[in-house]
Amino acid sequence: MTYKRNRRKPDLFALLLIVVVVGMAATLAYQINIYYGADAVPIAKQAPGAGAVGG
Repeated sequence: MTYKRNRRKPDLFALLLIVVVVGMAATLAYQINIYYGADAVPIAKQAPGAGAVGG
């Protein structure tokens, strides 16, 4: 007599849902870290002179 386990296959929709939720959470955490965690990017106060632009 051979003993065969009756293993259930993983639910692919549930697996896809978990992957999507983890990906969205990672993206949201990254965006929050960029917005609140980093120093402000300096903004130019004056444009370069006309002679410095072009060639």
